[in-house]
Amino acid sequence: MKILGIIPARGGSRGVIGKNIKTLSDKPLIAHTIIAAKKSKIVDRIIVSTDSEEIAEVAIKYGAEVPFLRPKSISEDTSPILDNYKFVFDQLRESGDSYDSFVALQPTSPFRNSYDIDCAINLFNENDVYLSLI
Repeated sequence: MKILGIIPARGGSRGVIGKNIKTLSDKPLIAHTIIAAKKSKIVDRIIVSTDSEEIAEVAIKYGAEVPFLRPKSISEDTSPILDNYKFVFDQLRESGDSYDSFVALQPTSPFRNSYDIDCAINLFNENDVYLSLI
């Protein structure tokens, strides 16, 4: 089973401006999530979905992929997060790449580690929990 890690990180935060790249313990906030995802034994690929060039640069520096920027139309405060995940899968499908499932990894949960990610994925797999974005 191919598992995609999607880290949604839009640039326009109203609460804490630039929160995804603010420093926490000597690293940008988003870096903690990227590092944990890279250490996962289950996640095959890590994509940061962002509308921000600045976030994209930081994500790439820490080893995530940013193969495209997400449009502003699905990057607003009121944009449903599922639209973002669907956009990512549509873009990958257009390039001939597909995944069986994905794990959403919010950058605002920096204390989750690779073990937590793998346990969560295993729990979903063991209970046949799936979400269709088609």
